[in-house]
This record gives sequence, C-alpha cells and structure tokens, in this order.
Amino acid sequence: MTSELVEAPVLIVGGGPAGLTASLLLSRHGVESLLIDKRVTGSPLPRARGVHSRAMEILRVCGVEPDLRAVELPITPGAEWRTDLTGLPLREDVPSAGRSLVSPCEGLSVSQDVFESVLRDHAGGYPAGQLRTGVLLESFQTVDDGVLATVIEQTSGRATHVRARWMIAADGARSGIRQRLGIAMNGPDDLGQQTMIAFRADLTAWTGARPRGIYFLTATGAALIWTHAEDRWVISQPGPIVAGEDPAMVIRRVLGLPDLTLDVLATNPWTAAAQSAAQYAHGPVFLAGDAAHRFPPAGATGVSAAMHDVHNLAWKIAAVVHGHGGEKLLDSYAAEREPVGRRNAEETGAAWSRIFSGDGAPFSGRSLAQIDMGHQYASPVIVSDGSPGADPPGADYQQTATPGCRAPHLWLTDGTSTIDLFDRQFVLLTAEPGAAWRDAAAHCADVRVDSHVLTESGWPDLYGVSPDGAVLVRPDGHVAWRSRTASTDPVADLRTALTTSTGG
Repeated sequence: MTSELVEAPVLIVGGGPAGLTASLLLSRHGVESLLIDKRVTGSPLPRARGVHSRAMEILRVCGVEPDLRAVELPITPGAEWRTDLTGLPLREDVPSAGRSLVSPCEGLSVSQDVFESVLRDHAGGYPAGQLRTGVLLESFQTVDDGVLATVIEQTSGRATHVRARWMIAADGARSGIRQRLGIAMNGPDDLGQQTMIAFRADLTAWTGARPRGIYFLTATGAALIWTHAEDRWVISQPGPIVAGEDPAMVIRRVLGLPDLTLDVLATNPWTAAAQSAAQYAHGPVFLAGDAAHRFPPAGATGVSAAMHDVHNLAWKIAAVVHGHGGEKLLDSYAAEREPVGRRNAEETGAAWSRIFSGDGAPFSGRSLAQIDMGHQYASPVIVSDGSPGADPPGADYQQTATPGCRAPHLWLTDGTSTIDLFDRQFVLLTAEPGAAWRDAAAHCADVRVDSHVLTESGWPDLYGVSPDGAVLVRPDGHVAWRSRTASTDPVADLRTALTTSTGG
C-alpha cells in the first residue's frame, strides 16, 4: 500500500482547546493547517469548566461567542466554603463587579466537552483548516525546512506522511512530542492526588437554581462543581476511592446527604501539578496548552492560558507565511509566553495550597483578573516607550496601553469595543488630530495597517497619549508600540516600529 503524502504549512497535534483555537485562528489568517486528534470525539468528561474574559474576547472577535453563550451555565460567580453541602456558608470569595468597564466579555461557565464541540464546529467551517479525528502521531523528525511526520488512522491502520513547515504540539499534559524532544517540565508535579466522580442528581434544594461556581466542602476537603444543565455535577476528593467502596456512597458522604438519589456517570483519578516547560519552542515545533504548562484548577486558568498561547503564535506564523515577518517574530513566541506560563504555574500552585489550608483568599497576590488580562510581554518585537513595568506583583488589574500589554477595552459610539478592532492586521489607533500618523500608515506598504480614528473623549487618557499621539496594536490585541505625542518624522517612526514588531 502506498502511503499518502500531505503537505501543509502547519501540523497541529491535539484537538483540545489549544489545537482547535490554533486551527480557527490560522484559518482566519489565511494559513492552511492540518489538525490531527487521536480521539474520535471531544472530551468525554467535563474536565475544565471555566473560560475567562480574555479568552472570550478572542472568541468574540472570531464570531464564536454567541454559540457559547447559548450553552453556558447560569452560575452565581464565586466560591463558597461549607462543611458539607447541607451546612451554612462558612465564607465566600466573590469576584469584584464592574468587569464591563475593562472588557466587553464576561467569563464563561461551560464544561470542556461542550466547549470543544462548539469550537470544533467553528474550526471545521473553514476550508483552510483540515480536522482529522481518530488519527495518531506515530513519529516525527525536524528537518531544515520544517517537520516530517507519520500519522496513523487508528481504525484502518493506514499511515500518512505529513510534511509541514511548523508543528504545534497541543497534545496535552503528557505530551509525547515534548517528551520526544527531551524538554523538561519545571515545577512540582504532585500537589496531591484527587479522584473525580461525575454524577447526576438534583441538588437544587441546597444550591438553588443558580449554583455557585464552586463549593469547597471542608469536612472532606472535596470540591463540588456543576458541569451540565441536566443535573450533572462533579466531585473532586483528595486521594483515591477506598478499594471496594461504592462511588455513590462516597458522593453521599462528601455531600452530607445519605439518602440522595443519584446516578454515577464516571470516575477518574488525577494529580494536580503546577509546572511549565523549560522551553516552549524547539526549532519548528511549538508547545501550547497543557503540553507547555500544567496548572491546578484553582481559578480555572488552564483553558484560557492555552488559548492565549495560540493567539500569540497564530498571527506570527501567518506573518511569516505571507512574507511580512522574520524569524525573530517566531522566536518571540517562547520569549513572551514562557514567563507567563512560569508565573501562572507558581501563582495557581500557591492558590491551590491556600484553598485547602483555609489560609485567606486563594489569589492573595495578583488578582485572577490580573493573571487573566494583565500579563505584559517583553521581547525584541515589543518597542518599549520607557514606561515602568505594568504587571507588578500584588496588583489588581488596571487597563494600560503600555507596550506589551493587552490594549484596553473602550466602548465605542457604534456599540462595539476597541477589542473588536484587533483581528487579522496591525491596527493604528489615533484621535482626529493624529492625521500625520494615519498618512504615515498609508506609506508603510510592506505590512498592512488598519487605521482607526477614535472620537471617544476618554481614549487619550485610557491609552496614555495626547490627542496627537498614536498606538500600534498587534493582531493578538497587545500593544506593539506607542508614541505619546506627535512626531517630526512619523513615517520613519512608524516604519521602524513595524519593522521591529514583525521581527524584521
């Protein structure tokens, strides 16, 4: 039998949130990709259930948000500590209000299996993105011009050879690609063994119609999470189930409801870890999602961080494919995302410990909003304007247009957000007096720049510029360069900024 040879600019291994988002974003940038997933269907278990505001902004721009809102769970945000489910709340941790001031998107509560299903439908709607399920990566090697891989269709055993310029390893926490490349994981790999039990039961009498985001049950050290609208829940309890013990009896004991009617759906042992890979790139191979970092579920940051990874990477690959970016641009993926992954691992690991020790709020340093939206990239493709670092320890999130940061959200007069402007191209933001900057953008033919005139009175203060200043925002919504005032040579200044920002 002659093996098929497939060529694609990008081979994506893994069909979870990182892989599917990568496929979707690359397609939107006009880059063909092949995604293979060893699973035939999406995640069979609820797994993660939280998607934060920044990741929802990405999906908003891609047109996915409405379909996810249609299936989200109507939870009451925050955490509650009780002795068991029948007890009164001992304390609670409620997120601060006013998110609409810093984002057009609220976070999303939806189980990962449902989330992946919606994302897969959207990614599969682009001809540029091939999705092949039930296909396993058998082997690969890096070569001068990319990657040569052999993949196997599990039902037929048929082998296909794939030649790709780059490979995105989105193959999960036990990433075979990462292991084959010999990339170590740094940080603790055992923060305690847990057993997840998925079940169906009507708990409305104790949780109400809009349950809390999570219940910590202190008598047993277990956590309870609502995962699906059909009365489906998950308990995660420390340690394994005692040999011979009925999982249904474990649930009743943990909840303090000895007579509860329920159906056990699945059990799954797992181990919490707080790790980040020693390197996120190895030649033409990029690690993303759980292959690059493992976070405990404190704060539910894993899915969102996976999407941030590929949001950072996809436009850079596209820039190189379309001839607008140099190799330094691809090198900046690891330079920008590795520090974020290390810091997230440290902070979620510490939060996980505080959850079970009862020692204050889980995130007692940087707030969860700051972790989600406040990270500041520092790399050779970010043009510093001399401002101090904008992501200090112990800070709550404050919007800023300091280079390297997420460009701030501002509601526009047409009802959209500045966030909606950042998609496929670099965006130059100016007020009406910034005509010279807009003329300069028209002279930078090597890189397409979309110019937008903002008439909102609050824009200059929010973005830290005078009315005749300008801000250049990357396709991933992070500020590449900022000029606080007018320039004597705006063409030269903007061209230099674009050359630097594209790795030229």
